[in-house]
Amino acid sequence: MKKIVLFAAAAAMLLVGCQNAKTYAVSGTIEGLEGTVALMPMSGDAEELYGEATVENGAFTIEVESMTPLFTLLAVNGQPVVPVFLESGEITVSGNAEELQGVKATGTVSNDAYAAYVEAQSALAATLENPEATEEEVKAVYEQIEALNEESYEANKDNLWGAYILVMNKYYSMEAEDILAAVAAYPKELQKLPELVKVKGRAEGMLRTAVGKQFIEVKMPNAEGEEISLSEVVKANKVTLLDFWASWCRPCMGEVPYLLADYAEYHDKGFEIYGVSLDNNKDAWVNTMNDKGMQWVNVSILGGWEAPAVKDYAVSSIPTNFLINSEGVIIAKNLRGEALGEKLAEIFAEE
Repeated sequence: MKKIVLFAAAAAMLLVGCQNAKTYAVSGTIEGLEGTVALMPMSGDAEELYGEATVENGAFTIEVESMTPLFTLLAVNGQPVVPVFLESGEITVSGNAEELQGVKATGTVSNDAYAAYVEAQSALAATLENPEATEEEVKAVYEQIEALNEESYEANKDNLWGAYILVMNKYYSMEAEDILAAVAAYPKELQKLPELVKVKGRAEGMLRTAVGKQFIEVKMPNAEGEEISLSEVVKANKVTLLDFWASWCRPCMGEVPYLLADYAEYHDKGFEIYGVSLDNNKDAWVNTMNDKGMQWVNVSILGGWEAPAVKDYAVSSIPTNFLINSEGVIIAKNLRGEALGEKLAEIFAEE
């Protein structure tokens, strides 16, 4: 009897889930087009299509069932062409097969706002393409584009286009509290977007790893396969730098000379580096360590951004680092260039 009840409950939940899903439709005409059109994730992952349709006399309709609105890309014969914000309303795509860059989606708040943004940005970009434009004119255009981005974000904080700006650009320069407030301001339906959920998670991670917080344990293998925990290193040293980097990251490589100098100066006094590489290729990782003389603790699962520590520490770009004292307290973040050496000089001067 218990199994029957559980099965019935699961079936009921599944039914409710299906009832909550909405059908979103995109219809349009691209003159002269033959073949297929599809809606794919904004990531451009063609293996995960949301919906597809065959074009007939240039016309098509794609229907997608989803629990939430979606950021999508309209692809023509497998080639991504234009963003389409999948939301309630009549979304219409128009254009010509001879000029696919001019294809646009309109009819709903987010798609209309994006179309207006593209038009305004294109007008500004004309100056950048002018070989006779002066340095002052180019600088002024970049400032206008930045202002346009900000204005567009401020005007669309309640829709998909505004959420897209936050996810793809805006949140990188925001404090954790501001990110959480921005996400909370969107309608409940949009807050369920996987992209916004991810951004919210990163903001929460930023709060968990703020200066003054206890570090989060990391345990990963070194190049020889030996598991090394961050806690072991922290306890054995006066200060430890948790450094996220990768051999393919040019800014990371630019930090190496400073790390080498600081390591040579302070390692014997109680300074250690616990480097977490986001490499996928072991040879690239090991060769870089050897070529650069990075003799400190280096670990990696060779899984790139999939390393659990990336999520734990809300790492969205590299290089990113955290300075941790022997009690496990994060005492500084993102000390780059000479800033790390200056902080270490201050710490060891207290002895």
